[in-house]
Amino acid sequence: MATGTTDGQPGAPPRMSAWQKSVFGFGSAAFGIKDGGFNTFLLIFYNQVLGVPATLVSGAIATALIFDAVADPFIGALSDNWRSSLGRRHPFMYASAVPVALLYFLIWNPPALTGSAMFFYLLGNSILLRVAVACYEIPSVALVAEISRDYDERTSILSFRLFFQIIIPAAVGIITLTTFMANTPAHPNGILNRDGYLPYALFASVVMLASILVSSFGTRSRIPYLRKAGSDERQSLMTILRQTFEALTNPAFLTVTVAGFFSAMNAGIGNNLGTYLGLYFWRFTPQQLSVLVVAGLLSTIIALPLSPYLSRRFGKKRAGIFLAVVWLLLNNIVPVMKLQGLLPPDGSTALLVIFFVNTLVTATLIICCVILIVSMITDVNEDNELRTGRRSEGVFAAANSFVSKTTSGIGVLLAGVLIDLVHFPAHATPQTLDPQIIRNLVMVYLPTQFVLLSFTIFFLSRYRIDRTAHEDNLKRLLDAAAVEGEAASLIDTPKLG
Repeated sequence: MATGTTDGQPGAPPRMSAWQKSVFGFGSAAFGIKDGGFNTFLLIFYNQVLGVPATLVSGAIATALIFDAVADPFIGALSDNWRSSLGRRHPFMYASAVPVALLYFLIWNPPALTGSAMFFYLLGNSILLRVAVACYEIPSVALVAEISRDYDERTSILSFRLFFQIIIPAAVGIITLTTFMANTPAHPNGILNRDGYLPYALFASVVMLASILVSSFGTRSRIPYLRKAGSDERQSLMTILRQTFEALTNPAFLTVTVAGFFSAMNAGIGNNLGTYLGLYFWRFTPQQLSVLVVAGLLSTIIALPLSPYLSRRFGKKRAGIFLAVVWLLLNNIVPVMKLQGLLPPDGSTALLVIFFVNTLVTATLIICCVILIVSMITDVNEDNELRTGRRSEGVFAAANSFVSKTTSGIGVLLAGVLIDLVHFPAHATPQTLDPQIIRNLVMVYLPTQFVLLSFTIFFLSRYRIDRTAHEDNLKRLLDAAAVEGEAASLIDTPKLG
């Protein structure tokens, strides 16, 4: 059996310092800013500001996600088999920086187009942007399985990645809401002011460009420790596709990926409806919404040490299921209390405090759950190597990328469907909107997210790689490598006489 420790491949990589983890994780800010913008502003920008039907907007994003389903695994497999002086991953990472920044800027600055033409503009740019982001994100995530084989250190590295994936976009969001989209006498609801989206797009694009370049250049020192493509022979497209299929049908991979898929759909609906609910249901101002972004920042800081602790103390599977159950319960409490008239008045400081605390707790649960699920996907690498004799970090990273994009893809689609289902009007203001419409939106949203989280919990319960299984996989790989080493030495030893 071929293993990852064959001749010519580096041995176990050294542990990473907190600084190295930070530089590595900083690159995830680009994906986070893209996702944050899509989840927070995209639907309301194209629907309420530009007047494009919500179904068309969500349809364009979901169609681009379908393209991702094909492109992402291919990018992952391509990076698994790439050969260059910079290794397998870094060439893709470097090449993605400028296209990502340029395409993100274009998303928020469309020309004056009609409904169908705007649909194709958004669709085309979304597909190109997703491919460009994937060329960085997939190779970058694939590095996690190569940088460390330790069960808990992987969770720590992923915690740093998700920390920057959330905290930098949150900072961008706070600056945007308090400056570019702040309320003015001419625009009492700044999020609905089109003029605020140009400086936002420019600012966000520059930060995305910087994050990719800093992380890519900052991880060059790790290249000598990374694995090289396994064969000197160039593999055919059919071979790459067959190996990709074998990796994607790994049973452990399927269960945890489906769990992540439903979890991401739930988070995506919540994120995309969050701006609608914040403005129209809770009646918060953009400045108050920026305060809630602080809750996201704090939750990220809490999750950074909490996720590795939960991994060490309870194991990833048990901790993930517990977090999903509590998330399911808490996510319903505050909206139900408001529907029952048990909360302070809309837009009040007291209501903001209650919502801040609830957001802090639920966001911490979500972040920790996502980190553990992604770490579980990473642990499938060794299981797959035992089954197939190959490492497929890029393919599994593509799956993780696809699950993450589900948040802004299918999440936008389902949110758009729910918005049109309750006949939410375009160009609505909190003062003129019929209260029953926003109430109906909440009434269809709550059971939808309940069902999605229930599926998450079910599939997490079917995952079988715990700490013991992972360590056993590592031992079996080491034993196989030792046997191969002995066989190679017998072949290479010259016979006497």
